[in-house]
Amino acid sequence: MIDMKDIRLTELINIKILQRLQDAFSEYAGMAALITDENGAPVTKGSGFTELCMNHVRQCEKGAHNCEECDRMGAVKTYESGKPVVYTCHIGLIDYAAPIMVEDDMIGCIIGGQVRKEPQNEEHDRAVARSLGIDEASFLEAARKINIVDEDQVLKAAKFLTELAALLSDMAFENYMTLKNSQKLEKMSRSQMRYMIDMYSNMENTFKLWLESVKLSAEKNDYNAMATSLEVLVKNGKEIFAAFGNTVEYAKMTDGDLALSETTYNFRSIVNDAIMSQRSLIKKNGNKIVINTSDSVSLRFFGDTGRLKQLTSILIKLGNNFTTNGTVQIDMRSEKIDYADMLVIEVRDNGVGIPEDNRIRLNKYMQHASMSLQGCTEDEEKELFILRMLVGQLSGNITFESTQNEGTVVRVAIPQLEMK
Repeated sequence: MIDMKDIRLTELINIKILQRLQDAFSEYAGMAALITDENGAPVTKGSGFTELCMNHVRQCEKGAHNCEECDRMGAVKTYESGKPVVYTCHIGLIDYAAPIMVEDDMIGCIIGGQVRKEPQNEEHDRAVARSLGIDEASFLEAARKINIVDEDQVLKAAKFLTELAALLSDMAFENYMTLKNSQKLEKMSRSQMRYMIDMYSNMENTFKLWLESVKLSAEKNDYNAMATSLEVLVKNGKEIFAAFGNTVEYAKMTDGDLALSETTYNFRSIVNDAIMSQRSLIKKNGNKIVINTSDSVSLRFFGDTGRLKQLTSILIKLGNNFTTNGTVQIDMRSEKIDYADMLVIEVRDNGVGIPEDNRIRLNKYMQHASMSLQGCTEDEEKELFILRMLVGQLSGNITFESTQNEGTVVRVAIPQLEMK
C-alpha cells in the first residue's frame, strides 16, 4: 500500500499549479515566496525575490548554501510545530513558513518574506557582505531596496500564507486518497481474479460430484437419490451464482458500467432468493431468519432486479456476520414519495453490535465516495464497497444503527415504481 514516505509533493500537486498559487501569493503580499519539499529543497522558482537575494546572496556559493540551510530550517521548524513560524534568515531578513501536510506528514513548505521590520543597519550589512565575499557597495545598494514592513503586514501575510498552505494540504490529501484508492482497487482487482479462478474450480468440483452422484443413482434406478442430488445442486447453485453476482457487479463498477437494467419483479421472491444464497452462512452461525412484510409492500415493483438481489444478499450476509446463535430479522415496508414508492429494507440482528466509532465511520463511508475504511479485511472492504455503490446506483440511502451487546440495524431506502 502507498506510503507518504514514498511520495513527493509534486506527485500530488502539479508543479504548474504550485507555481501559479505561489506567484499569486507573492503579488498579493508584496513579498518573496518559494515552495520547498519536506527537506527544504525548492520545487518551484522563487517569486518576487529581492535583488539582494537573487542577484547577490544566492549567486555566491556560500550565500546559496546558507539560503538553502535557512529554507531547510524553516521547513524543520514548521514540521516540528505543525504551524507557521516566523524567523530571521542568515543575512537578517524576516522570513516565515507554513507547512503543507497530508494527515500527519509534512510533504512540503511555503516560505515567504525577504523583508525587514527595522531600518537598514549598514554596519551589519557590510559585515554580511564581507563574510560572503560580496562587493560591499553593490550589496549595500541592493540592501537599501529591501521593503520595511510593520508587524500588522507580517501577520496579515502570515495568515494568508497559512490559508494557502491549508488549501494545498487539502488538495494534496484529496489527490493522495485518490492515488491510494486507485492502488487499492488495483489490488482488489487482482484478488478478484484469483477469487474468480478459485470459484470456478470449486464450481467445477461441485458439478463433478453431482454428476457422479446422479450417475450412480441412475445405475441403481434410485430416482429418490437423483431428486435429492438435484435439490443439492439447486441450493449450491444459488450460493455460487450469488457469489458470482458480487464478482460481476464489482467488475462492472470498477470498469464504469453503471447502467441499470430494469424489469418488473416481486420483492418477496428477491428476499427469499437472497436468504437462499446465504444459506451456508446462516446455518454455520446457527441463526434464525424472521421475515416481516408490511401490507404496504406491493406485490410488484419496477426496478433493477439484479442489483436488488445483490443488495439484499449483502444485507443478509452482514446481519449474519454480526451475530451467532441469534435472530436476523428482515423487515420490509413501502412509503409513498411523490411519483414513486420508497422501498425500505431493515435487517436487524441481536448480536454484539458495532463499536460507536466504527458505526460513525461506517455511516460516513456510505455517504462519501472518496472515503476509505480502515481495519477491514480485503473481502469485507470489497463487500462494503459494492454495497455503497449499489445503494448509490439505485438512488437510495443507507444507515447503520447499533447498540453494544444488543444488536445492529442496517436500514436501506430505495425509490421504486409500484406496478398496479
